[in-house]
Amino acid sequence: MMSECDFYNNLYDDFLETRNDENEKILWKTHKIIDLMKITNEKDINGFMENGLRMIMLLFKQFKINSCDLCSIDLIDTPLNEKEDLMLILHKEFT
Repeated sequence: MMSECDFYNNLYDDFLETRNDENEKILWKTHKIIDLMKITNEKDINGFMENGLRMIMLLFKQFKINSCDLCSIDLIDTPLNEKEDLMLILHKEFT
């Protein structure tokens, strides 16, 4: 089962990929609600389903992506050697 943190990270990353396109945002919202329904159940005692749905609706209705958010997506498309350099820097910084 996907953790809440993983769900929210995936939710935001996929939202950034919509790039403020209204049609893409509608598809994104639909897919994320379905994903949320798949990973939760009706006996959810910690409010994950409610909080996840609230986050989906807030992003859909109120959040506009700015250019600095879109720049973070470019990391995925960087060449392998630059990714390796970045991973080494991050590893040194946080270990």
